Amino acid sequence: MRKFISISLLALTLLSLGYVAHAQGEAYAAIVHLDVQGFPTVTALLDVYDGEGQFIAGLTPADVIVLEDGQERPADDLTVLSPGLQLVVAVNPGPAMGVRDEQAVTRFEKVKNALLTWAGSLPQDGRDDLSLVTTAGPLLTHDTAEAWATHWSAYQPDLTTATPVLQALAFALDIADDPPPQPGMKKAVLFVTPTVDRAALPPLGALVTQALENDVRVYVWLVDAENAFSDTSATELKSLALQSGGDFFAFSGSETLPDPETYFAPLRQTYLLTYTSRLTTSGTHNLSVRVQTSAGELVAPEQGFTLDVQPPNPIIVLPPPLARQPSPDDPFNIKSLMPTQQDVEMIVEFPDGHPRPLVRTALYVDGQLMDENTEPPFEWFVWDLSAYTRSGEHELVVEAEDSLGLRKTSMGVPVTVTVVLPPGGTLATLARNRSAITLGAILLAGLVLFAVLFFGGQRREAIAARRFRRKAYADPLTQPVAPLTRGEPKVQRARRRLPWARAARRPEAPAYLVPLKPNGEPRENASIPLLEQEITFGTDPVRATHVLDDPSISSLHARLRCTAEGDFILSDQGSVAGTWVNYEPISREGRCLSHGDLIHFGGLAYRFTLHPAPEVAPPLILPDEDAL
Repeated sequence: MRKFISISLLALTLLSLGYVAHAQGEAYAAIVHLDVQGFPTVTALLDVYDGEGQFIAGLTPADVIVLEDGQERPADDLTVLSPGLQLVVAVNPGPAMGVRDEQAVTRFEKVKNALLTWAGSLPQDGRDDLSLVTTAGPLLTHDTAEAWATHWSAYQPDLTTATPVLQALAFALDIADDPPPQPGMKKAVLFVTPTVDRAALPPLGALVTQALENDVRVYVWLVDAENAFSDTSATELKSLALQSGGDFFAFSGSETLPDPETYFAPLRQTYLLTYTSRLTTSGTHNLSVRVQTSAGELVAPEQGFTLDVQPPNPIIVLPPPLARQPSPDDPFNIKSLMPTQQDVEMIVEFPDGHPRPLVRTALYVDGQLMDENTEPPFEWFVWDLSAYTRSGEHELVVEAEDSLGLRKTSMGVPVTVTVVLPPGGTLATLARNRSAITLGAILLAGLVLFAVLFFGGQRREAIAARRFRRKAYADPLTQPVAPLTRGEPKVQRARRRLPWARAARRPEAPAYLVPLKPNGEPRENASIPLLEQEITFGTDPVRATHVLDDPSISSLHARLRCTAEGDFILSDQGSVAGTWVNYEPISREGRCLSHGDLIHFGGLAYRFTLHPAPEVAPPLILPDEDAL
């Protein structure tokens, strides 16, 4: 009656505390570890066991349905893992273990040899975490199977004087409370003990509670005489093993000890479940798993977890200053402004710390959709600039949408687009139509040449005819004789031959640029008269009034200006080779020239001379005061 009352009180205590033990005979599924760090990919370690306590192998993703806040999600992957076992062997020595058989072998020695044989068969991969404790305390904690076997082989308790108590079991459960080295490792205690005195049994209820709180399976080897197998302590130890999901074996010395690996092999496996979450809100959520097995459908109890979910945060990488300029191939056509497009880059941050694939990104300019990406690369856009013919500021905004459907728009970024318009005016018109003008000039020159040749031939014939008539008139034999009329005076008119009009003389210039040879000597008949108020030098006939043909000359190289006072100011116009006066470079501010200055436009040399040349004062010789 006392046995029944004790076991009933233990069961009522467990139920009142709310613990659910996976006892033998009951198939179950349980989530033992949940990881949301890789969200939206979520992983969980899933245990699935049948009623015999054996791990149910061979399950596939099709056999599993994930319930996320009650919504079904398919499993992406289901893989079997072997994380190892966290085992504590607890030895409670007592005189009953020292009883010998016919070969003088004690019960303890048989147990010891069986466990040494088991430890020697374990793989040396270091996955198992083994500990060894006795009534006196731990002998080894959290070490390898090889180290455990060494300590177990050296352990020699005094069996004749030892008093069996539950202290070793308490030590073992405390060590089993330590976090496992690997997620998913099962915890187990193998308790080797004789029967315990009834006075030592009261702490057993608390030990059972501790084992259930930490999901520790307790396996009991009761080493004693056969008549002790029905003792109260044996009954309660058996209840402890069954309540925790473990097993119980009574050994009197003649039985064959079970292979401990039959206990522990099913505990070394678990499933790694992977699925894609569809949660879009932050907060606390629940996860459960429905497993279809040959024994029927199993549902793992819900596990709660907290998740932070925020939309992606797109950020524009500020583009460089934009300037549209006329194309060198067609500098006078506004439709040829370059560039016609600009690449825009963005980066995407995930404030919740869970990077996710993007499904769409978009670029908006001034509120209008400019470019959209629905496939990689999502970070680059093309901004079409062809419609901008005036300078102005434009606002750029990017938008990103992730695989969960969460989207966010960036802050607007102002970007100024500067448009350099093609040159205008008469010179620009002439330059724009220079091909047509050149062709027209060629045609006009051809017409003039034709006219000259045509009318010149007729003029030569007329001159030849006049010369023939003049010769005939002068010859006495052939000249005509005019009849004389009485009273009519002979009037002889002197003919005046008009001299050819002399060409107008070219006016003298106030100054000249005299080109120089490489040896410094002036070139003959090549001086540049400085008659205009302002003269520009360069290779572009549109921009320069005086064209210089040399590779070192820029399109608009320099500018020479005559002031109202008659000074000549020479300034550089941003040329590549530079403008130099007396071997010193000048800037856009310019420099006033003096008679005889040496000027270099890039590689071309000139001498600046005034006309007339200024008088040079004679040198003034002063007496040496020291000599007086």
